[in-house]
Amino acid sequence: MAIPIKAVPILSGEIADDFVRKAEEREKNPAPRLSPEQEERIAKVMKQMREFKFPWEKK
Repeated sequence: MAIPIKAVPILSGEIADDFVRKAEEREKNPAPRLSPEQEERIAKVMKQMREFKFPWEKK
């Protein structure tokens, strides 16, 4: 049995203009990046999570 293909929505009018405007703004002003200190802190926490042992697992 064939599954019907859903129609792809097409933006037009004011909604399309708003979408393009916002996309261009985001392209010019990219999202803030993490500082090296923040990345280091995240790496440390991730390492601790990987190495975590529940009390009943410790020998």
